[in-house]
Amino acid sequence: MHPRPTGTTATSDLGGPRPSRPVPVPPRIDRWPVAVRSAELQRGTLVRCGPGLRLVGWPESPRVRLHALAPWGADRRIAVMATAAWVWGALRSPDPELDFGTGGGRAAGARAPLTRIREFSCAPDEIIAFGEFRVTAPERTLVDMLRHTASFAPAHRVACRLLLLGVPGGRAALRERIACGRRQYRATALRRLDRL
Repeated sequence: MHPRPTGTTATSDLGGPRPSRPVPVPPRIDRWPVAVRSAELQRGTLVRCGPGLRLVGWPESPRVRLHALAPWGADRRIAVMATAAWVWGALRSPDPELDFGTGGGRAAGARAPLTRIREFSCAPDEIIAFGEFRVTAPERTLVDMLRHTASFAPAHRVACRLLLLGVPGGRAALRERIACGRRQYRATALRRLDRL
């Protein structure tokens, strides 16, 4: 699992702490003209990253995958469910329709093509921000997938198993969280958890 992104404190050559360096931010390729993107893709400067694009020099990471979703409104919403599982590296590719949450409010703004907007309520500690982009934390992503994924295909089951590896306390702690949480789809989530 990927650790929660935080600033790091490095040590200087003399052994004392030195200020952390700013984390590099991937460029907003979605703001480039279409002709430039197409040309750079053909040249090999840009490569596919899920449904989006990334510069070849930027290795895939949660931050880079989330930036690749910018054309679908990822800078205005929260990546959730299978889309979030892909961001965390638990799915090889996101579902054909990308899942985004509103973060507690009603769906705002126009819906981008090939997206599903879900009105999820998330606590601040259940959301991780990479600059202007946000994604549900791995444990919240896992709970949402167990509760709300309609088809729960084998790829979703594998993603849930991978996400479960990073849950503090493992399966027992997650079972407790689901059992004490909202009643909606609780039985479905517990049944799916037992089958992982």
